[in-house]
Amino acid sequence: MKNIKNQYGVGLVEVLVALLLLAVAVLGFSALNMVSIKATDDSVLIANANTVMRGLSEDLRLNSNNILEYQKNIQGVLSSVSDSTSYCEAVESYKTSNVTKNCDSDACTEEQLGQYNSWNTMKQACDNDVLLNMITCPGTADKQLRQCIITSWNGTQPVFDTSSANNKACASTLGIYHAGSDCLIMESY
Repeated sequence: MKNIKNQYGVGLVEVLVALLLLAVAVLGFSALNMVSIKATDDSVLIANANTVMRGLSEDLRLNSNNILEYQKNIQGVLSSVSDSTSYCEAVESYKTSNVTKNCDSDACTEEQLGQYNSWNTMKQACDNDVLLNMITCPGTADKQLRQCIITSWNGTQPVFDTSSANNKACASTLGIYHAGSDCLIMESY
């Protein structure tokens, strides 16, 4: 009879240990699930950014006489973004002041086509939650001129600059990605 009294509560301890092990397993699974969701979100952003860059690259090939006009338009919109003006507002403001024709349905000059296609690409970037920039690629000014199309997201700026706590640049002035930056760079010529 004495052995039975020593066993009281042992079943409860076993149940509590089993619940603790189950809780640890569920927490581990939850953490893994969060990492998986972030990876999926990042892959969607990367795919969308690639689509924007490929579209712009094709537009540049079709309207190669106005490459510098595209660059000026895209950089102008990006430079007008501030704490009070979002990228999408700047893109809409550009459309209002610069796009006079719908070149999908109307006949346009090369300049009008450049303005329309610049706006269309920036709008697509805005719709996909990425920022867009286009600069002359480092080291190509005296050779075959190449354009670097840069898309960025999650607070990374689509620029080649020194990265700091206040300015999270995509890449260095040589075009080398900064660690932890959320951006893509595509060369086009």
